[in-house]
Amino acid sequence: MRNPGGLAIPVLATLALAALPAVAANSAKGTFTVGGKAIQITQVYAWAEKGFFDPKKDDVVVLMCDAPVPAAGVRDPFGRRDLVKAGKLHCVQQTIDAKKQVINFKVEHSSFQMPESGGSTEQVFEATTFDGKTIAGRAMTKSPQKSFEDIPYTYDITFSAAIEPKK
Repeated sequence: MRNPGGLAIPVLATLALAALPAVAANSAKGTFTVGGKAIQITQVYAWAEKGFFDPKKDDVVVLMCDAPVPAAGVRDPFGRRDLVKAGKLHCVQQTIDAKKQVINFKVEHSSFQMPESGGSTEQVFEATTFDGKTIAGRAMTKSPQKSFEDIPYTYDITFSAAIEPKK
């Protein structure tokens, strides 16, 4: 079948698809180990926020979890709190500044009474891509850490994610 312009419809469809930009899928692979039990991290989300230390530059928040996070819980920890408490979701979050430094972290696991969070030079990010559109690299702890309840934890996750814009 031909359209009025003479090009076959499948050719037009192929040309239209080829014109779309290639979008890499978000990917995460690694472990979050709590109390000696390893959890496979498979999901990653990233978004820009106004810079904490330099409001003229954006920070990037990276959320890495073992299961898909409901839309309401991606940027809002209260939106995922019940899943974490029920042991259905385990997450590691890093906030990375324009200098590629972790300025804040959070680890969420049902074994912790409260999420572990704050600033620490023991939480690191090794960038492979950090261009304002995509963030990729390795998020990890330099050494085993302990929760407020003295539960040991570590994480080592390789990821790549498109950076969603600020809200």
